[in-house]
Amino acid sequence: MSGVRGSLLGLAAALVAALAAGAQLSADGLYGAIALSGSVPHVLAGDWPFDLAARSGLDRIPAVRLELARGAIVRNEPARAVALLTGLPDDSDVVDLRGRAALLENDTPMALRDFAAAGDFIAAQAAIDTLGTQDPRAALALVRDFEQRLAQNGSSPEISAEVEFSEGTIASAAASRYPAQADYYARASLDAFARALERAPNEEKYLLNYAGAAMRTGDVEAAKRTFERAAEVVPDSVDAFTGIASTTAALGDCAAARRAFAQARRFAGQQQREVNTTGIGYAPDVRAAIARCAG
Repeated sequence: MSGVRGSLLGLAAALVAALAAGAQLSADGLYGAIALSGSVPHVLAGDWPFDLAARSGLDRIPAVRLELARGAIVRNEPARAVALLTGLPDDSDVVDLRGRAALLENDTPMALRDFAAAGDFIAAQAAIDTLGTQDPRAALALVRDFEQRLAQNGSSPEISAEVEFSEGTIASAAASRYPAQADYYARASLDAFARALERAPNEEKYLLNYAGAAMRTGDVEAAKRTFERAAEVVPDSVDAFTGIASTTAALGDCAAARRAFAQARRFAGQQQREVNTTGIGYAPDVRAAIARCAG
C-alpha cells in the first residue's frame, strides 16, 4: 500500500512539475504566439493531462488543479479554468488566473478587478491597452475604476503613475475618435498626464506627453516650460527639442525655434531618427507658425 501511495505522490509531483514548467514557459504565449510549434498548446494537445488527473483523483489536490487551470487558460478554455479554480483559496495566483479566464471570456471589468486584487499590473495594463484601441470610452471608465482599486490596495506610486499615463493616452485617442467631444477628452488627457507627472516628475515620457496635451488644449506657455524641463532631464531628447522649437515658433520667437530644431536634428542624426519639422499633430496655427519660422 505504501508503494502505491508513493507512486501516486510521485506521479502528482511529476505532473505538477511538468504543468508548472509548461505554464511558465508559455507566459508570453498568453498575449501572443501561443500556437507556435513546441509551445504548451502543442505539448498539451488533447485532454490527456486533465483526463489523467481526473481518473487518478489528482485533480483533488489544489496544486494540481491550479496548474491544470493554467494549462486550460493557455489552451483558451476559460470555462474549464474557472471550474478548476472553483473552491480553491483566494490567494494571488488563483485570483490572477480567474482574471485571465475572465479576459478570455471578454469580461474585461471582471478581469481588471481580479488583476487589481492579485496585484498583477502587467496583465491589467495589457488588457487596458487592448481595450483602449478598440473602445476608448469603455477603456477610460475601466481604467479609472482600476486606479481607485490600486489606491485602495496601497499600490506603489510608480504603478499608479503608469495607469494614469495609460488613461492619458486613451483619452488622447478618444479626442481623435470622437470629434464632437474632442475638447472634453483633450482636457481629460491633460489632467491624467498631470497626475502621472506629479507622481514621477522626472519621467521623460510623462513630461513629453503632458507638454503635447498642453499644446492641444492651447496652453503653449505651459507646453514650452514642460518641453524645456524634459530637455533638462534628457539633454539629448529629440522630442524635447522638437517641442521647444514648435512652442517657440508658436510664440513668435523664430530664432529660438530654429536653434531648437537644429539641436533636434543633431541629436536625431546621432540616434538615426527623424525630426517632425512640420508640426504634425498640432493645431493649424502652430503648424503655420512653424512654417513661417522655417522660412
